[in-house]
Amino acid sequence: MMKILSLLAIVFLVSACSDEVEEVLIEKEELSDFSTDYDVLAWEIVYKSDDYLIEGYVVSPGDEGEKYPTLIINRGGNRDYGEIEEEWLAHYEAFWADQGYTVISSQYREGGNSEGVDEFGGDDVNDVLQLEHVARGIEFAAEDEIFMFGFSRGGLMTYRAIQEGMPVQAAATLGGVSDLMGAYEARGLAMRQMLVELVGHPAEVPEEYERRSAMEWVVDINVPLLLIHGEEDEAVPFQQSLQLYEALKEEGQETKLVSYEEGDHSLHDFFVEYTSEVAEWFETYKQK
Repeated sequence: MMKILSLLAIVFLVSACSDEVEEVLIEKEELSDFSTDYDVLAWEIVYKSDDYLIEGYVVSPGDEGEKYPTLIINRGGNRDYGEIEEEWLAHYEAFWADQGYTVISSQYREGGNSEGVDEFGGDDVNDVLQLEHVARGIEFAAEDEIFMFGFSRGGLMTYRAIQEGMPVQAAATLGGVSDLMGAYEARGLAMRQMLVELVGHPAEVPEEYERRSAMEWVVDINVPLLLIHGEEDEAVPFQQSLQLYEALKEEGQETKLVSYEEGDHSLHDFFVEYTSEVAEWFETYKQK
């Protein structure tokens, strides 16, 4: 009798997990006219995050018969600015898929065709957290081997996802925002207006800026973290990564800082160098 009850419990658990995946991943449609120099395939996906339908993408190696480590790439920008476009998929996400990853990315709320309102790292961090469940619904994505790479605002999203317990093997950021108040003070009027619209005025809601600033909760960054930054970055000052690196080292966390003396925000001129650093970092923490 006990064996029967145990078996029923297992069946119920598996069924519940399957239903959860189906509820999260709503749609997956291959981009049949996708053009790239790499031997990869691409899909547009729609998935559920809280009460919203969120647009995202999957790019994977051409051989779908295997499971590949999952790489979640968190884009920069806000709302439609910096949204994922085909050129980004074809040149950047395809590059990482060609390295042997199933790449998953989100437009976040209010980006692309996504529903909801962009909160710049507030509750919209759930749009990133849900990608773990999306991976479970993709047969060629290893849901138990997840890596994460974030750019600019995507760095902030990466830190928040780690804080919320996202089970990643290792993470990397490029020009990541670790101190939102510092970013507010360092940027011009347009950036300040955007932050006031999406987060609120720092004088009125300082707690919302702290909520989005890894420097306020360094102890929660408990996965191996590679920080990459251009020292001539005018969008997100180099100090944002330097101060986080120093704080993480003080806490005894596993981290590494790589900077480029003449590097700008995108590090376009150092693509080969920094992607090699990221690839090596992730390789160190892959399951053997």
